[in-house]
Amino acid sequence: MTAGERATPVGAEAAVARRRIGVGTVAQYGLLSALLLLALYPIFLMVSMSLRPAPLIYVALFALPSPPILDNYRTALLDLIPALLRTLVVTATSIAGILALASPASYAFARMRFLGRGALFQAVLAMLMVPGVILLVPRFIEADQLGLRGSLWGLMVFYVAGGQPFAIFLLTTFFKSQSEEIFEAARVDGASELRALLAIAMPLAMPILVTITVMDFLRIYDDFVWPSLMLPKTAHTLILALERYNPPIEEFISRPDLGAQTAGFVFATIPQLILFAFGMKYFIQGLTSGSVKA
Repeated sequence: MTAGERATPVGAEAAVARRRIGVGTVAQYGLLSALLLLALYPIFLMVSMSLRPAPLIYVALFALPSPPILDNYRTALLDLIPALLRTLVVTATSIAGILALASPASYAFARMRFLGRGALFQAVLAMLMVPGVILLVPRFIEADQLGLRGSLWGLMVFYVAGGQPFAIFLLTTFFKSQSEEIFEAARVDGASELRALLAIAMPLAMPILVTITVMDFLRIYDDFVWPSLMLPKTAHTLILALERYNPPIEEFISRPDLGAQTAGFVFATIPQLILFAFGMKYFIQGLTSGSVKA
């Protein structure tokens, strides 16, 4: 038997194997595409409804906007902009507080030696295992005793405190993975620990900081339960305002304006889309930073 004859069955088997892999891959991508379309359809329907007059939505719910109108967005913007500004202030201040407190604490856990360091870090890890819903009643009682109910400060203080365990865990893990030689060289040059933190550790930890920012932004921005317990109706955050946003239709006062409502939902997603657009690269780096060791 010649070499060419011996190679033919092998080549045929390889072709069959490639064909099998190709069919499986096509099936996988087809299933993923179907699931993606299923997930995107409610978003498409929401955007479509936001570009149509409310009476036409009640007549034909699934029709396309022809022509699209922007009056619903103007109405939602005027009605919801105060709630959006309050939400952004609370979210930005809370995230700044989380990072400002968690960064030096994490650096101390990772780079400094002090009595009880291991026990304190274990306590931080233990706090991660406590479901947040269990702490609602104790936090509500504490906020009432401290006079924080009814104010945005009552939200921010507990958001900052509640975000510490997760941020400290991620930052401590990353700070420990940084090269010790860099910090030793900085100390030889006379740099203090604070200087090493600000000039070396935190710039290197930018992907982790962005990851914490994105995850805490989603947690705080989308929170419904805690603001509903803490805030009066005159100071609602955006999620609470959307839940109660029920503008009537001029022609049918008894029915809500679905066009303005869905425009409000689209309007509420814009800050999250902007955050992901600018922070996605660092967010992915932060999620995968500990998966591969150099």
